[in-house]
Amino acid sequence: MGKNCLIRSIAFLGIAALSYSFVGCGDKIEPGDEKSLQSLKIKAVKVSSVKGSSPMGSMESVGVLTAQRKVNVASEMSGTIERLYFEKGDRVREGQLLAEISTSRVRLEVKHAEAVVEAARSNLEKAEKGSRPEEIVIAEAVLQEARAALVEARRNFERAEKLYEFRAVSRSEYDSAKRIADMASAKVESARQQLILARQGPRLEDRKAARAHMEQAEAALALARDRLRKSMLHAPCDGIIAYREVEEGEVIVVPPGKTITTVVDLSHLRIRISLNEKDIYILEKRKRFAFTLDAIPRETFWCRLFFVSPAADPATRSFPLEFTVERPDDRMADGMTVRIKLPLEEGKKTIKVPSAWLSEENGKIGLFVARDGKALFRNVTLGSYYDQRVEVLSGLSEQDLVIISPAGLRSGDVIKY
Repeated sequence: MGKNCLIRSIAFLGIAALSYSFVGCGDKIEPGDEKSLQSLKIKAVKVSSVKGSSPMGSMESVGVLTAQRKVNVASEMSGTIERLYFEKGDRVREGQLLAEISTSRVRLEVKHAEAVVEAARSNLEKAEKGSRPEEIVIAEAVLQEARAALVEARRNFERAEKLYEFRAVSRSEYDSAKRIADMASAKVESARQQLILARQGPRLEDRKAARAHMEQAEAALALARDRLRKSMLHAPCDGIIAYREVEEGEVIVVPPGKTITTVVDLSHLRIRISLNEKDIYILEKRKRFAFTLDAIPRETFWCRLFFVSPAADPATRSFPLEFTVERPDDRMADGMTVRIKLPLEEGKKTIKVPSAWLSEENGKIGLFVARDGKALFRNVTLGSYYDQRVEVLSGLSEQDLVIISPAGLRSGDVIKY
């Protein structure tokens, strides 16, 4: 009887304690429970110290391989393409005939202009040499004939004049004899002047006019020959035909004109890249550099510095550079991607961190650093990439501990490491 009472008492106390515990869970959290919940908000991170160092190894810069000479071939004149002497991919030599544009018609224009020049030259020679001896002899004979006719006319007039005094002839016969005598006198004067002109030759004005006509004809011939030259398109340099955009029979209208092909000279190649102003010092001691091509993997080529622009690009603040390729390979082509290695042997010390450490907060790029048990976001200024690491120009010091696992962090989060 006493044993049963003891068991009932223990059961009652257990139920009461269990009931109290359920009521307590619903009413408030004990002090020990607050510490456990707070511990759940602490984020475990990994940190790393940073230290400035001089750039070592090499910096890879991506550029473009370009032909030193790449000339577009286009017509300066309108016309019909009569002949084409090339196909895309052909190797051509400088001066090689590529196309004829209305050349047959222009050749006829040249022949016509040459004939006009010959006629003008003949007239000029005649004007400058003067009259031929035969022409002078003819003029003298005409003058003598006119003088003889004048003597005869004057005799007839004197005879008619005497007879008219005695009214032996009529007034009309007298006037007719006088008119014939006057005409004979005028013919003598005309023949004398013709003889003078024959002996003197053409006038100065005539010689000048003949010379001007000659120069005009020669200018017209030069223009026709220039059109003939322009109607025949030649290769401007040695190289390879890049494409062919026209066919025989096609009409070209100028303006606007049309480029029929491009000749690319691959015997001399250049590399074009841009370099940040703070990296220009790399070029002070070295002028020869190694490079690779994406199109020709696992092979290294060499180039030499050719040109450094004296002015930076306003948009990027970088300086355009050009390198000449030493011993171009037949597999190289215009437009290939180039990766040139620029050695980094000297320079001031800067902090460099892996790009995976970077974070973004409120639209700004930066790093999380550990300070007094919290994660603080630092806005930083980035520089160039060196050996898979990014340069930090400002915003970070060697005394900082950088959080290397920033995923999910926000500035002010409590951390442990």
